[in-house]
Amino acid sequence: MCGLVGIWRHDGGEADRSAIGLMLPTVAHRGPDGSGIWQDGRVAFGHARLAVIDLTEASAQPMLTADRTGAIVYNGEIYNYRELRRELEREGVSFRSAGDTEVLLAALHHWGPKNCLDRLNGMFAFAYLDRREGALWLARDKMGIKPLIVADTGAELIFASEAKALLAHPRMTPRVDRVEMAKWLLSRGFGPRQVMFAGMDEVEPGSVWKVTSGGVEKSRFFDLAGSIDVERLTANASVGLDVWPNQFREHLEQSVTLHLESDAPVAVMCSGGVDSSLIAAYAKDGLPGLRAYVADVAWPGAEGDQAARVCQHLGIPLRRVGIDQSRFLRLWPHAVWSCDAAPLRPSAMGVLAVAQACHADGIKVLLNGEGSDELFAGYDWHRSAYRRWRTRPSDDAFVQAPFNLIWSGDDIRSRWMIALDPDAVLRPRRLMEHLGAVEPPADRAFLARGLYDLRYHLPWILHRLDRLGMAAAIETRVPFLENGLFDFAFHLPARAKLQRRQGKWLVKQAAAQRLPADIVYARKKGFPVPLAFSSGTEQLIAGGLLADFMQWPADAMEEIIPTLRRASGLRFQLVGLELWFRMFFDGQTPDALAETLMGVAKEAKPRPAKTPRRRQRKPQAPEGARAWRFIPAFLRRS
Repeated sequence: MCGLVGIWRHDGGEADRSAIGLMLPTVAHRGPDGSGIWQDGRVAFGHARLAVIDLTEASAQPMLTADRTGAIVYNGEIYNYRELRRELEREGVSFRSAGDTEVLLAALHHWGPKNCLDRLNGMFAFAYLDRREGALWLARDKMGIKPLIVADTGAELIFASEAKALLAHPRMTPRVDRVEMAKWLLSRGFGPRQVMFAGMDEVEPGSVWKVTSGGVEKSRFFDLAGSIDVERLTANASVGLDVWPNQFREHLEQSVTLHLESDAPVAVMCSGGVDSSLIAAYAKDGLPGLRAYVADVAWPGAEGDQAARVCQHLGIPLRRVGIDQSRFLRLWPHAVWSCDAAPLRPSAMGVLAVAQACHADGIKVLLNGEGSDELFAGYDWHRSAYRRWRTRPSDDAFVQAPFNLIWSGDDIRSRWMIALDPDAVLRPRRLMEHLGAVEPPADRAFLARGLYDLRYHLPWILHRLDRLGMAAAIETRVPFLENGLFDFAFHLPARAKLQRRQGKWLVKQAAAQRLPADIVYARKKGFPVPLAFSSGTEQLIAGGLLADFMQWPADAMEEIIPTLRRASGLRFQLVGLELWFRMFFDGQTPDALAETLMGVAKEAKPRPAKTPRRRQRKPQAPEGARAWRFIPAFLRRS
């Protein structure tokens, strides 16, 4: 796992090596074990290395082929590199190192990117220069686990693992992408893009860019919907349920074994939930000295006790990383800086705290259970999609918007989402059409909802894991997103995932053989960190940069601040945006902002305790005329 930066000069002139020198330090946290810069003609590469496989200098980057006609900078792990190496050796390719970087470089150079990418089983983002044809190739793994951000300055195409590295380039100036910011606010952060700086783009998951003197050619080597073999899916509907548990266990065991490949210390993030606990159980089989970590939040609904029960059952030592309100507030600005964006959920501070603890203990690799909910139906809205289609399959509203929870009805929020992100509106119906042979319609909607989440829900989770793990030089690995396992999950019938109103049926069948029943069937917690930890921080917005950017009038602020005291979810998002503005547009440091947050939270007057209601409703954004005031002025103009 590493950090990469690079430059391609469009006009064929010499790439600016000094610009690489400015960009590389901004990703040094991703790779503290070494760094290197290489420049040749129009191309320059920079790399910060986190040594995980083959700790010797033989695997240092940037790496060149023996004849110096190929060069690479790469971030990630190729889990089937040993298999690929044997195949390449049979074809006459020799190797100098024992790592996966040289295997990836050799595969690209020997077979060519278009013949190689679909054979890679792992997480990766890389820039590969083939000097034989004068082409630069940029690519990203199938699920988008590893990031690759790009920008065009006019004279150059620049790319890096994080947006802040692009901002360090002399030709780049931080500017807000107003459309992306509006989409982020209206969709509550969900969506495939997690970059809100103008002029920046992402190489999409499963995509490859070929850059030559003639321009940029973009293509896909993997597409989520296109990867579904509908005939195979419908044929599996007639397979007995008793077949799937053994196949699932085999796939998961194989994936975890692959993800344990490391020459550096490995641990597991165990929340006490069924997914991470099952990963921990299989990892313990392959790594007897395994350790576990959990964010132990000072809150009654936290995960520490449940994780401790799991680890005691498995015989794994557990470090409980304590987080109270004070630590939460101090971590918050650092999480914003690390993510290049406002975190979507307060759990980001838990991930960062665990990563810091792992780094302090000498851990470099951390396994976790993310991806299972999207693949195996772990969210309430998966069951809701099935239930609604089962009871009202002919409702026109469902046909037009089959299961989307972001908007509903003819309201202003719906209209803005349709205008700003038509793909989010059209994709549900397209997925339903693609799965048209799946019957009954409730099964079709249920499966389509899971595919939709892989594009619109999973990206923010992977973004969080990568940025916050790498902020402390920790490589986070996601065994549920291994090629064979997610292909298996794609082609499971609905009844293998949903039984008797219970999602993740197959995962729980496997877990029941390894974990206590109260853990397997416990209600999902979702890495809880109380939103109350941000109480009082709404005052940061008064007179801040966000209010100025939004062009909120003074009288609106008199309503907004009290509203944010009550609406904790909206408060967390808007205060996060204020921190983002202050760091990236005003130069304030995370440490200074941490002190500011502590100050405003301390000054906030305590509110009288209220008698808890029997059923608490989720805080909603203000409606009607008040909601209109939250929409940025640049979007209100007509």
